[in-house]
Amino acid sequence: MNRRLLLVAVLVVVAAGLLLWALLPGRREGGGAPTAGPPPVASPTPAPERRVVLLYPGPDDLLHPEVVPLALPDELDARVRTLVERLLEPSPAGRPPVAPYPAELEQVFVREGRTAYVGFTAPETELGGSSTEVLFAFAVTDSILLNCPQLRGVQLLFGGREVPTLTGHLDLSRPLGLNKRLIAAS
Repeated sequence: MNRRLLLVAVLVVVAAGLLLWALLPGRREGGGAPTAGPPPVASPTPAPERRVVLLYPGPDDLLHPEVVPLALPDELDARVRTLVERLLEPSPAGRPPVAPYPAELEQVFVREGRTAYVGFTAPETELGGSSTEVLFAFAVTDSILLNCPQLRGVQLLFGGREVPTLTGHLDLSRPLGLNKRLIAAS
């Protein structure tokens, strides 16, 4: 009987040891080492800052290039959005934003990897002058195409839709391409 009692006692001690080992914090199935809590969550890597060329309208009816440090994401939609958001702010040299009215960026997307669609709020009042429309459209278009060479065109949208024109001087019903003739010599 002493043998049986000794065997039961050993089994109880072994079972208690196994139970204690299994309940220890940080133990995983397979006998991994204890951990000090949940694994750390990787924080997103910020976009690298690059020098980009942005074009701002000048009083001489030309687009003036300014080199600006800007954190540009790798994803094309986000890159275009970042560029346009910066164009809607005054330039580092003190030029006003490219929009001739208090425009807000509504949407940005890229189709077929070659055309960027950039949507702005529509102007509340009619804009006047051919240079106003041309400089606004090409400041946005040329700034995007110079900094995103994989794109071939930019379709401007206003109020969520394509419009034939803003002031009657430029066809905005189709994507615009790069227009280097409007860029002032540095």
